[in-house]
Amino acid sequence: MNITHAAFGAPALDALRALVADAQRDDALAPVTVIVRDNIAGLMVRRALARGADGRTGIAALTTATLPRLAEFELARAGQTSVPATTAALTMSWRAELAHEPLSLAKVADHPSTVRALVRAHRDLRRVSDDALDLLAAQSALVADVVALHRRVLARLGADRRDEPALIAAATELGGDSAHLGRLIDFLPARRTPAEQRYVAQLTSGDSDAHAVIAEDGPAAASEILHASDADDEVRAVTRQVLRALGEHDGPRLAVLYTSRSPYASLLHDRFAEAGIALNGPGVRPLRDRATADAFLTMLALDPADVRRRALFDWLRRAPIRLNADERITPPRSAWERISREAGVIGEGHWTSRLDAFMRTKRAERDELKSDSDASEGSIRHRELSIDQAEGLRMFVAELRERLAAAAGAQTWAELGTWALDALHRYLGPSEDLRRLPEDEQRAVIAIEQTLRSLADLDGALGGDARPTVEALRDIVEAELEARVPRVGRFGEGVFVGPVSAAASLDVDLVWVVGLSEDLYPGRLTPDPLLPERVRQVSGGALPVIAERVDDLRLALAAALAAPASVASFARGDLRRSTERLPSRWLMPSIRALAGAPALAATKWEDADEALTALSSNWSETRAAELPATEQELRLRLLAAGEELDDPVLAGAAELIEARRGHAFTRFDGNLTGVEALPDLTDGSTLISTTALEAYAKCPHAYFVERMLGVKAIETPEDEVRITPIHFGNLIHETMDDLTREEAARLPGYSEPWTPAQRERLRELARAKADDYEARGLTGHPRLWATDRASILADLDAMLDDDDAFRRAEDARVLASELRFGMRGIGPVHVEVASGTIGLRGSADRVDERRDGTLIVTDIKSGSARSFADIERGDPLVAGTKLQLPAYALAAQARYGEQPVTAQYWFVRKERGRRIAVPLDDEVSMRYREVLDTLADGIRSGIFPAKPPEKDDYLFVACPWCNPDGLGYGSLRDAYANKNTDAAMRRLLGVIDPDAVGAPDTSEGSDR
Repeated sequence: MNITHAAFGAPALDALRALVADAQRDDALAPVTVIVRDNIAGLMVRRALARGADGRTGIAALTTATLPRLAEFELARAGQTSVPATTAALTMSWRAELAHEPLSLAKVADHPSTVRALVRAHRDLRRVSDDALDLLAAQSALVADVVALHRRVLARLGADRRDEPALIAAATELGGDSAHLGRLIDFLPARRTPAEQRYVAQLTSGDSDAHAVIAEDGPAAASEILHASDADDEVRAVTRQVLRALGEHDGPRLAVLYTSRSPYASLLHDRFAEAGIALNGPGVRPLRDRATADAFLTMLALDPADVRRRALFDWLRRAPIRLNADERITPPRSAWERISREAGVIGEGHWTSRLDAFMRTKRAERDELKSDSDASEGSIRHRELSIDQAEGLRMFVAELRERLAAAAGAQTWAELGTWALDALHRYLGPSEDLRRLPEDEQRAVIAIEQTLRSLADLDGALGGDARPTVEALRDIVEAELEARVPRVGRFGEGVFVGPVSAAASLDVDLVWVVGLSEDLYPGRLTPDPLLPERVRQVSGGALPVIAERVDDLRLALAAALAAPASVASFARGDLRRSTERLPSRWLMPSIRALAGAPALAATKWEDADEALTALSSNWSETRAAELPATEQELRLRLLAAGEELDDPVLAGAAELIEARRGHAFTRFDGNLTGVEALPDLTDGSTLISTTALEAYAKCPHAYFVERMLGVKAIETPEDEVRITPIHFGNLIHETMDDLTREEAARLPGYSEPWTPAQRERLRELARAKADDYEARGLTGHPRLWATDRASILADLDAMLDDDDAFRRAEDARVLASELRFGMRGIGPVHVEVASGTIGLRGSADRVDERRDGTLIVTDIKSGSARSFADIERGDPLVAGTKLQLPAYALAAQARYGEQPVTAQYWFVRKERGRRIAVPLDDEVSMRYREVLDTLADGIRSGIFPAKPPEKDDYLFVACPWCNPDGLGYGSLRDAYANKNTDAAMRRLLGVIDPDAVGAPDTSEGSDR
């Protein structure tokens, strides 16, 4: 073969143009076949030759093809057709062989990554001759097993399924006359396997006119070198340079090449999109990442025997899933997710039992509300809607489980493919609707449908040895989708953006190469664990060794820098990993040339900084750049110049930052003074619970977000490993209340104990209540619940013992439990305060009566007494956070007459038997009215500062509204300390935080 040496780029194209002109000098229709290294090179060659050669415009009778495609054309011309060896067939063949006899790979045969690694090794081994395979097998036992499995897979696939090495081997064996190809020109060939070399030799044998254009391996240097702090700033700088260059060059004459796909490919595409720069080149997102593909694969991963709640809703959020097959309606995902959490659904068995329990509870609540004249229609409708939505969720999951389980009945790949197609169209929509999706989503759907329809081919290829499974199906579909990365744009339209390996295929005037740091290019090339270096060295050149791979990288960069003008860039560091970087070893010759320092060491590259373009930071470059690359950069420059932007969002953000830094209590800190429609709790008609007022005193911001805006903290049943303290306490309260109501006519008299029958009945009620809680998913893990259940029964027994002793000492009898007021037709408790009348509603846990007529109201507590310690230190209301007992006392007097009353907290679990009395004298009564008035005034006036807990969170988040991300309260504590001197907060802080700076003692009518 004749050889012509030329530099990459325009010189190589000129050489090719001359060869084509010579071939067609006497006949413009004389055939010419150009063998190219890749499809990009084929496009570039056709465009270059279309501009004409030897004085003629245009080109005819030209064929450009890669070597495998040329082999395919020649075989087709000879009437030999074949079925391609698809990824699906290859993957399943390997699965079948590993299942049949995995040899030394038995321990890892079932791992998905094993099959993927063996498929990669298989494709490498396909380049190796049969004799060379024997040499490889002799190197180690592991390689011998891999080679044996490889040969078994080839036998299973059969000779009629061909991959690229098989096409080249068959075309070589075909031989024959190649005169129909005309003049053969091998243009800038890349490294080839021995089999490929034999095929080229066979094509050109006896052809004295065959020619090869070989790239000169000479030095190449960058015209300019720039470095930035990190990859992001590097890409921003290149984007600015590209924008400037587009003023002088056509887009197709420019190229930006990256040395590493991550992070440069996505960064370049994103920055170019922001700057409005048209581009073309390899895509950055495989079809696997499209919403429809993601949703389909996520559905295939669901376990029909145990559909987990989190997995279900993870699937539902991936894409618009259809509620039913006949309508374009999506499920009420948010409502379903809330219902499933409230019902305590976690996984299998819960979708029926716990949703049924949830619906029973909601029906009971609905029926009780219907009997309550004070209940709103909205509350009733809310329960009915919840029931309907829970039923819809239960039916949807039941259908899904049935459909997923049906896949297990598939006996052939064709049947499994049909099942998967039906599932795809059931949940994502029929084909005609899917064709209306965005283009990339349509591509993903088409790829899925094609893969599923081709599964029938596996039945013949695998001979029934590999039983079809959904897991294998998912691997096949995912592999196909991962391999398909659609191109972006059309070649020749806009700037080319692609890997540096494409450089040899390009003809451009100006090229940028980004990512030229040593750790990325060449980076650290690791040996293949299945086919290590010593094995590759005996493959006869079929398997490249690391040294050859490194040399290929060097040549690719040389091709890029051979452009008429080139800019090389690298990042000085990696902010993602907090590391520093050195320039690539192949960039150092350019640095030395620009600096005039031939002996400069790589570690001393900064000594050449004056010869390089240094980018200090994105901010400084944005201010100094002649042309802002994006709208954001333009806005930043205007702000830096002190110009005001007509941007209400930006102005609001700046106002927020400035306000939160200051000492004034503003609307950004919770000051809603002047806002209309804030509730007035002193109007005599509005009712509020003491628990709500306590919540406001504890943290006004949390009260505003949770109770006024309705934003609830999310508590997932998966995170509750045992019954929560709230549910623990509720179970105890409800059980005692059930016993008291059931025994209303037989309650213990003065000093009388609970009878043995009543004690046994309490245990029965507790067990039934515990069963109900368990059915509703409120009890956590079964093993921990067994312990907690026994503890609850013991606590209830101890409560009766302690109650007997207390009433005996007080000579008291039981009057009532859960004494309601302000609800279910029972009047509220009204408290006269300075600014009006506050109506309270609630339920007193327990009311007893001494023989002398004194009433005893008790608030039963199942938690710790730590937060009640201030009562015994002289603050009976504990900074407004303990307001229940005075209200309970007033409710008891309203029900049983104006009798003397005492109040107490009774701790029945953690500090079993402890009671803390709350005095109800005139001083406390006056203080109670002042506190209620202050809290009501704060709500009416719009005072909602965030008051974070004094201690950091441990085991759980104490205030999820102040610490929504769980990272702590540090910044909020600083802001609270900075704002609490503001006069608007003074009166409120006098109650809820009297020790805060600037919070004086308050009284009625004091200034805020």
